[in-house]
Amino acid sequence: MKLSRRQVLAGSASIAAFVSSLPRSPRAMSADIRTWRQYASGGWGQIHLWMAEPMAGPGNLTPLVCMHQSPTSGAYYKEFQAVMATDRLVISPDTPGYGGSDAPPSMPDMEDYGRAVAVGLENLGYGKDGKGPVDILGFHTGNFVAMEIARQRPDLVRRLVMPGIPYYPKEEREAKRVQYAQPRPYFTDPEYLAQSYLNGVYHRDFGVPKDRHLEMFVERLRAGLKSHYGFDAVFRYDPDPVLKTLDQPTLLPILNETLAEPTRNAGQMIQNKVFVDLMDLDGWAWFTAPERIAAVVRPFLDKI
Repeated sequence: MKLSRRQVLAGSASIAAFVSSLPRSPRAMSADIRTWRQYASGGWGQIHLWMAEPMAGPGNLTPLVCMHQSPTSGAYYKEFQAVMATDRLVISPDTPGYGGSDAPPSMPDMEDYGRAVAVGLENLGYGKDGKGPVDILGFHTGNFVAMEIARQRPDLVRRLVMPGIPYYPKEEREAKRVQYAQPRPYFTDPEYLAQSYLNGVYHRDFGVPKDRHLEMFVERLRAGLKSHYGFDAVFRYDPDPVLKTLDQPTLLPILNETLAEPTRNAGQMIQNKVFVDLMDLDGWAWFTAPERIAAVVRPFLDKI
């Protein structure tokens, strides 16, 4: 059945109200873990956090913080979070301006994003004067946020896991910024929202349940007119000095997705790194094969 634009727009209008009632994924409803949400004070107000830990308590393992890609939210990691949280606390923040986190008042730099999330982690009690460091995993934009936290506040970060680093040579960054970091045409293109729904939910599969595609569609919409801020910060950021000076042990899983080669290139500059080839997994593995990713992440994080 082919949907008309009118039908798609009418359906989209009710999505935001509907999606809040969607259950968490089957993995996230495991009896072995408990999940909840909370807020922490960050750099521009409150940061919304998706939390999960074992029912018996988090134990002594270092908490894992998962930073998402733009323009989604911490909900992106639900399946992976559920797998990793069977033996430790796993925190998936919404980057400021995305999901339920307060937005910056103007377009930030990547340094600003890192500082804002670092403040949130400190206010959760982490750092040298609190409960000690966390481990941070990123994906796409989330990797640069993680790198900035590690650069600015090394006391907050013990280890890094960075699949999908958006690393491009300086001469390519401006073209990428122009391509990806533009305001979405919500008020200038009446076809935009309908086409986004058709491409992102109605016609999309990749082995991911439709309700999760729907949830991510809504999470993207929540960023509103500032949804391009993360992309803009990514392509204005010079990661080379940070990559060359990272002290934290870093795991670089290589997934079969658009940033596989950029990740390999970025990894050459990191001194204390380990590459892991996961090229039999695509970028949807966070949803479809989280156990496979966890199988390489967990042993790396468990090292003393």
